[in-house]
Amino acid sequence: MVRPPQRPIPKTRTGKALRESTVATAQHRVRRVGYNAFASAYRFLPLWVIRLLPFIREDVRDLLRRRKRGEEIPEDTDIEILDTPPQLAEVSPSSVNPYPKYRCTHGNPLFCPLATSSTTAETQVLTCLQCGFPAFLATKSEIIGNQGRYRIVNFIGSRGLGRLYQAVQTNNNKTVIIKEYLLPERHFNPQEQQQIKTVFENVAGLVPADGRVQDFRLLVPSEAIADRHQPRCYTVTPTLSNSYPTLRTYMRQFGAMTPQQVLHLLDQILQSLEALHTQKYRLPSGQIRESVAHGNLSLDTILILPIEQHQFHRPQFIAYIADLALTEKPFQPGLTTVTQADPKLDLTALGAIAFDLLKGNWQHDLTSPVDVRGQTFRYQFPEDWPENYLPLQQFILRLLGFNISFENAKAAREALPKLSEIDDNYQAIVLDTEDTKPPFPRLWLLLLLLLAFLGGIGIWRLLYRPYVVLADHRFSPCCIKDIAAIPKGTFSYTAEENGVWNYSIRQRNLVEKGKTLESELQQRIPNMLKLVYKPQPTTEKALAKVRNQEADFAITSLIQDLDRDLNAIPFAYDGLVVFVAFSYQRRQNSLPHNLNGQISIKQLRQLYTGEINNWKQLGGPDLPVQLYIPTDGEAIRIFEERVLQTERAIAQFRRLWQKPSSDNFITTETNVNRIRQIPTFQAMRTVLQDFEERQIGSLSFGPLSQVFQQCSVYPLAIVEGLRPAVQPLSHNNESITPGTDLCNDKGSYYPSVELFQTGQYPLAYSLAVVYSFDNSLSPVGQKFAEILKTEEAQNLLIKTGLVPLQNLSQNR
Repeated sequence: MVRPPQRPIPKTRTGKALRESTVATAQHRVRRVGYNAFASAYRFLPLWVIRLLPFIREDVRDLLRRRKRGEEIPEDTDIEILDTPPQLAEVSPSSVNPYPKYRCTHGNPLFCPLATSSTTAETQVLTCLQCGFPAFLATKSEIIGNQGRYRIVNFIGSRGLGRLYQAVQTNNNKTVIIKEYLLPERHFNPQEQQQIKTVFENVAGLVPADGRVQDFRLLVPSEAIADRHQPRCYTVTPTLSNSYPTLRTYMRQFGAMTPQQVLHLLDQILQSLEALHTQKYRLPSGQIRESVAHGNLSLDTILILPIEQHQFHRPQFIAYIADLALTEKPFQPGLTTVTQADPKLDLTALGAIAFDLLKGNWQHDLTSPVDVRGQTFRYQFPEDWPENYLPLQQFILRLLGFNISFENAKAAREALPKLSEIDDNYQAIVLDTEDTKPPFPRLWLLLLLLLAFLGGIGIWRLLYRPYVVLADHRFSPCCIKDIAAIPKGTFSYTAEENGVWNYSIRQRNLVEKGKTLESELQQRIPNMLKLVYKPQPTTEKALAKVRNQEADFAITSLIQDLDRDLNAIPFAYDGLVVFVAFSYQRRQNSLPHNLNGQISIKQLRQLYTGEINNWKQLGGPDLPVQLYIPTDGEAIRIFEERVLQTERAIAQFRRLWQKPSSDNFITTETNVNRIRQIPTFQAMRTVLQDFEERQIGSLSFGPLSQVFQQCSVYPLAIVEGLRPAVQPLSHNNESITPGTDLCNDKGSYYPSVELFQTGQYPLAYSLAVVYSFDNSLSPVGQKFAEILKTEEAQNLLIKTGLVPLQNLSQNR
């Protein structure tokens, strides 16, 4: 049958409208068929394919966008420049400047555009030219970490107390997100800056203790970097998820969530919290925690990746949790201590977040504590409660602590109302009422081809796109023999001849009777590697040997001011202890008892600058003060930085410092105003003799590793500012006191490892292997650090008096 030719449509306004209507109807029906087919097949897709869909969509769009612009796609790089940076947490009218000592004209210096314009690729300005706040990182500037160098590409936004940058890792061209934390000098003095940097490197980032690679949408950094030259710290996250919009930004754009969306969000967040609260995690310091609370849940710490909703019947987005309190709280101005968060408070905060999501209240600051039983909760019930699904309302009330609160995140997730039970006339796909015929059967063939195509892309995506490997690269195997790629040959290294390492490596009978740590390590290291130790008079000369390639590496505790061409890998802790005589013969004048076993940083500064010369000025007995210092140059440098702090105090201290004319001198009341320098072991004997035989209250300091296994002197707890006193030694998991019998209990008390790992002890410091960044040189320094960080070597270091990176008390 031959069809007659169709009459052409006249070119009139009516004809034009008819053509447009015909084309629109045809396009709509094609889209409807495709959406119906995809929605029917969606429920059969595995979870990993569903989670890859947004990434596949973005890759295809980027590809088409680049092809349209005629850009060349590099073949040897994986850099993905964010053409339109995601809209992150912005300054809202309710925002408060977290740095009030900097009067930013834009309200918050973290978002100030003047700080951006102050720094360019050509001229790097460190501070804002208007208020003096630290400026933005310059484009193409580099940050050096343990895993490599990171080059800044562009600034993409700010969130919480940090700025976010897109960067690229130079050794493999992988895109990373760097979050920059600031320690502006008007809020943090140099001592506080150093202490926070130490804490930051020890707690920023956690991994499952069993080593499994798990993804519960927890954004944890792969590396934490403390800048040795500027008041800045950085976290590196090798995934673009850390730059996704926050819930606050989402609500500002789309308004309140539906009950279905809130349930979908709660299910994801509770799954993440359950993993966080119930598993064991290892901190970068090596410390194991039975569980970790987020402690910082808010609209600004939950990130969301929406998926085009018209494709699915159910809510579609992926929620991520970022910015744990372990990382964020140390940088909060005015916060004197960072306590371990309570997991139950995470549920309370989540309830408040869910309430605001239903109400569409994006302006409130959820970082403040929520006390639902007191007066601080901002809503009245039931007046302010949105009208919606009653079981969801009861569930949120239980999260907030009303009625019967949930015991933990697992119980909350099990009690979560089912999404399918909500009937809110929610339709993701709008169908035409005039045409409800099922799609043509042959579309199933197209559906199978589409599934095969998506599966192939998904597998390619899994193989090509790297996942975040949740493994602690800083934690080494248990045994020295497990260290791979140890270089062959004879290498030399150095340290200060009067320093802690010299004592630890050369002193006999510490690790075993008649043996030194040096001989014990050489015996356990493979025969292909031979290390020759050549100490130097000072640390400066030791580091100069490394720079001049006269030594392969050095070991030192002075790693804060290293040059940029040197890298440091900590392997143990030590600390300065301030000690006085521990005597039972003259207990009525006992300094530990009269000082209540403690002394403050301020009092130490007054003593060592000559402002105080009698103990009665501090509420103690009427005894003159005699001061001693060790021959350890590194210990003196640390004492000057942590205790004396100012140039004036250091100058006065050095004026009082008198080097003895002989090793055998006797302290008398005629020379107590001078500071004497003698070795630590001699100082312990002399301090006791001064007190018992000469009625002089002597004071000295030295490395903890050389002091704690004795009973002639008492290490005083240290008070810093308004913080409570911190005693570095513990007996039966409790701090020692002046009433502890150090002689009878000798050998049964040890350093409190956690106080050193978290930086709570004010005079704690790290020992590190320092080597050159020059890749053309042998990596023997890095490998020796790996050897010292093994459990086998850590147990040897404990015997020398050093504090391990992780708690190995069971192996003592």
